[in-house]
Amino acid sequence: VTAKRNIKDEFIRTRRINKELNSRLKQKDYDVAHLNTNIGFFGIIRDYYVARNIVRHKIPLVVHFHCDIPYWVRNPLIKTYLRRLLKISKVNFVLCKNSKQYLKQEFNQDSVFIPNFVNERLILDHKSVNPEIKKVCFIGRVSEAKGAKEILEVAQKFPDIQFMLVGEVSDEVQSWIKPNNIELLGILSHDKAMEILDESDLFLFPSHTEGFSLALAESMARGVPAIATDVGANSNMIEDRGGVIVSVVDTEAMIDALNKMQEPILRQEMSNWCINKVRENYTVNQVMRTITQLYKETIGE
Repeated sequence: VTAKRNIKDEFIRTRRINKELNSRLKQKDYDVAHLNTNIGFFGIIRDYYVARNIVRHKIPLVVHFHCDIPYWVRNPLIKTYLRRLLKISKVNFVLCKNSKQYLKQEFNQDSVFIPNFVNERLILDHKSVNPEIKKVCFIGRVSEAKGAKEILEVAQKFPDIQFMLVGEVSDEVQSWIKPNNIELLGILSHDKAMEILDESDLFLFPSHTEGFSLALAESMARGVPAIATDVGANSNMIEDRGGVIVSVVDTEAMIDALNKMQEPILRQEMSNWCINKVRENYTVNQVMRTITQLYKETIGE
């Protein structure tokens, strides 16, 4: 059970983080600071004060937004602290086009798209697809916000296909009536989750919000074509060649996409394309090379 967060606990946590930060800053000179933030209600306030502490030590600040920013800016207080954070950052990294557009339109702030990366050892050389779709996989928190209701509706239309859902199951989903072809596998080790992906013919990812989904990137690395909603970086990732992009909560479009992808030749082409896309764009070395170059440019300003 996750304990409810409150202002007092967050204040104590922020003070502890800043105390540790001050200790580190006294021990060594740093050329640049990289701050990851998810823009949660408490998180954005804490991150702003941590960032202010960094800037006070005259260290250039890179802020990396690990979310779909406009989705999470839900009240004036979050927006206020976001504005303050942007005023003191040197460079802003974002995970998706929505975030990039939002920062430009709302704050006239430029940003750089930096994807999450995939461990190179996970990238297959090739995956041979099955003649028929027998298993569909989802990895993530199994909740309404991640599209669990849509998965259940799609599963009802395909009783001969097994739908395997990997991840923490929310209380709301636990109480739902589920078709017999839905398997709630719960939280698994990463290796076991990769085994489930390798057994799967399709990755169904109907999330209502994303930044840059590592689960989707890893499914691509394992050569599993996807049906994904047009949120976050999903459409940038699979484009129109690694799967099918659909609108949020559009179960009819998901059903049509699954029927379309029954064709094994099409799925094989998508599988090959996904593997190549990850190998050419989302490896650790490629992403870190880009980040390192941006660090150098930031320091040189």
